[in-house]
Amino acid sequence: MSSGTSARQQMFQDSVHPVREADLFELVDVADVGTDIAPGVRLLRSPGHTPGQVTVELSSQGERALISGDSIHHPVQMGHPELCSCVDIAPELAAKTRHRMLDSLAGTSTLLLGSHFPPPTAGRVRREGNAYRLAPTAPGGATVRG
Repeated sequence: MSSGTSARQQMFQDSVHPVREADLFELVDVADVGTDIAPGVRLLRSPGHTPGQVTVELSSQGERALISGDSIHHPVQMGHPELCSCVDIAPELAAKTRHRMLDSLAGTSTLLLGSHFPPPTAGRVRREGNAYRLAPTAPGGATVRG
């Protein structure tokens, strides 16, 4: 068994099976254009990591944020979106999803919330050549210079 396979099995054992065993496991069909699940909360398909992986788009009062979920595991993947996690089910698709997501966010005012990022976990995506970086934001939304 490869280390990717055992890591995937461990991930399911730690994160998926307990949810299913607690009877909290509910599948949601997400349309190609996304699916609204509450006012200001939309699920967007982000394939490649695990089956059914989504990102969560939040919008309110003209502001927008995107919770990356497992699409981006570490900020280093912003500089190298082609780098994959050992638990990505479809690595090429996961990389394509990251590229697409980062490209759509680059230069916009949308706040990216990195689910697995160490502080700073939130910022705006900036393009740097063929890569991206997270420009951290201060409380209130101002970009932190540095």
